[in-house]
Amino acid sequence: MRHGWTAIGTAYLLAFSVQAQDTSLEARYAHLQALNNQAYSLIDAQPRDPRKLAQAAELLRQSLTAEEQLRPTFRDNAFYEAAGESRHNDATLMLARAYALQGDKEQALSTLEALTKESFVGSYRADEIAKDEAFADLRHEPRYQAVMASYRRLDTLWNAPAIATSSTELDEAQRVAGLSLFWSEARYNFVHFDHVPDLDWNQAYLDFLPKVMAAKNLHDYYDVMMQFAPLLHDGHTNIYPPKSIQNEFYARPPVRTAWIDGRVLVTAVRSPALASEVKVGDEVRTIDGQDVRAYAREHVAPYASSSTPQDADVRAYDYQLLQGDHRKPVTLGLQGASGPVRQVTLSREKDPQTQRAPSFEWRMLPGGVAYLALNEFEDEDGVKAFERALPEILKAKGLILDVRQNGGGSDLMAANILSYLTDQPIPGAQTRSPEYVPVFRANSGPYMSWMTLSPGSFEKERKQHYRGPVVLLIGPRTYSAAEDFVAAFDSIKRGTLVGEATGGSTGAPLEFNLPGGGSARVCAKHDAAPDGREFVGKGMAPAIVVAPTVADIRAGRDPVLERAVALLTGKLPAASPAAP
Repeated sequence: MRHGWTAIGTAYLLAFSVQAQDTSLEARYAHLQALNNQAYSLIDAQPRDPRKLAQAAELLRQSLTAEEQLRPTFRDNAFYEAAGESRHNDATLMLARAYALQGDKEQALSTLEALTKESFVGSYRADEIAKDEAFADLRHEPRYQAVMASYRRLDTLWNAPAIATSSTELDEAQRVAGLSLFWSEARYNFVHFDHVPDLDWNQAYLDFLPKVMAAKNLHDYYDVMMQFAPLLHDGHTNIYPPKSIQNEFYARPPVRTAWIDGRVLVTAVRSPALASEVKVGDEVRTIDGQDVRAYAREHVAPYASSSTPQDADVRAYDYQLLQGDHRKPVTLGLQGASGPVRQVTLSREKDPQTQRAPSFEWRMLPGGVAYLALNEFEDEDGVKAFERALPEILKAKGLILDVRQNGGGSDLMAANILSYLTDQPIPGAQTRSPEYVPVFRANSGPYMSWMTLSPGSFEKERKQHYRGPVVLLIGPRTYSAAEDFVAAFDSIKRGTLVGEATGGSTGAPLEFNLPGGGSARVCAKHDAAPDGREFVGKGMAPAIVVAPTVADIRAGRDPVLERAVALLTGKLPAASPAAP
């Protein structure tokens, strides 16, 4: 199962050759980066040259002065406010390195001390500083040790190593602490409490306390914990068991299923070893002797972190339906188009013959239509496939991009593909995140405040663009960064959306560790489409709705693809949305 790796928020794509809305701010920010980069190259130049180190220190002082002067301007743009702070801290650390390498201990220590008083100082700095040989002569200094202690306190406070112990033998206090950690992180950082208006999160915490206290072992503990996160109804908010016991929860036979017209059908058999037992189009009537719908409600739905009804169906009747303990086979009651129900017992142990779904699929279709399925944005495979196929795409009468099986990855991959379809900037999502100031609550009581992050836009010069008609195929498995791709595609009016509503979940999760080696994440970023449309909790809707039927699955037909081809070859008017 793909866990919906976090979409890299488009606000942060500015770090990857992104054209921001305010070019004057971009130019000023680029100047800071240039000063820092020039200084970095001088500091690392070999052999060490005192003149170059002095020059680097001067450049860094200029960078810090310029950032300080620009800070009021940066405050008008949330991205640049955050990015400016980050550049400020980078420059401060490099300046401390330059001083240390020159043998100026007093200045180096004073600069390191100043760094601990700045915002945006992460605990990663401790390892970075500790391993840096530039500071080797400072390590015995009490002031240096005090700086390192400050970072360790930050790490202890936020990463909670005393709670997130790696020991698999958890006592009652540790189990309670793990539940408390997730409850607390969600309480302060979760962005979609408005999607669960009837949930009393504090009462839910109290309800789960006796459950985690009663857990007898690591498996039982995570069996309870994994039912806590789904109460928030968000696909980017989850609890995962330790790797050591994941195959006690996530193992499944190489068979895929789906909810089709109120029935659960086998849609793929990915091991030749099962070809004689299970057929595409078989209906799953029972699981371990229980009606499939009742089984899904009782054994699957409580563990499914889903954002929409269509997302819940995918998780309950596909991703998680056949998951379980690798040591326990699963028995399916299967029925073909005709004939009686037959019982088939399938192993959940890893099948070495399992065939993985490809990350992309490319082919030319009849009528001069190009087709590219982009099944993930987790790496550059899809972008490279598009670029390899570009000569043929440029000659095509129409282009179909298929993201129906794309569970997400990086927005950068998605934006790179879109940049071949238009010479206009690719707009970013409208993004915000909670902003908590304790003194505001102390003075005025409970409140909610948001930091709005500049959406910016992605722009990359291309020698060639495909300017023909485009159809984008979408469905409930279209998720996370793939939904950001759909939203951007739709916002630039580049083509037609065909299929079913997307899964309705994106954002940037805050990730942290839990007791026993498990982990968790909480969605900490709220995204909307570039034009402001809300799709989290809803999904992006197609212009032309098409969904496969039971007959389609059994006949091996793809009605969504067929409708797209008909649209591009003139057999279906673009202005006439079809009935499902």
